[in-house]
Amino acid sequence: MNTITESEEIILNLLWQKEMLSIMQMVKALENQKNWSKQTIISFLKRMEKKGTVSYFVQGRTKYYYAVIKREEVIRKETKGLMDRFFGGKMGAMVSYMVRESEISQDDIQELRNLLQELKEDNDGECH
Repeated sequence: MNTITESEEIILNLLWQKEMLSIMQMVKALENQKNWSKQTIISFLKRMEKKGTVSYFVQGRTKYYYAVIKREEVIRKETKGLMDRFFGGKMGAMVSYMVRESEISQDDIQELRNLLQELKEDNDGECH
């Protein structure tokens, strides 16, 4: 899977929410968010078909598009790419940077502690 562009992500998010949509349904759903023409959406969808991220089926004269890839798969791939490109593949460096550069609440800190404790218990102290 190639990197997902921001525009492709917008279309994928829509398809993950609605499961399948026609081009005109996408135009209508995105008109308040993006002022994309029907032709613009068709261009994105053709590119996404080539990447293997969307597909369609025909019912009557209408194509209905759906996401081929799962949201979790995209998140995993994009996160790994970010970690590899900017943090030398080191998760600790990425997490450290994100924690230091973001506003982090006490709830976030507790959630991280719980996650680390859970990982430690699951792996007998050996993290991947």
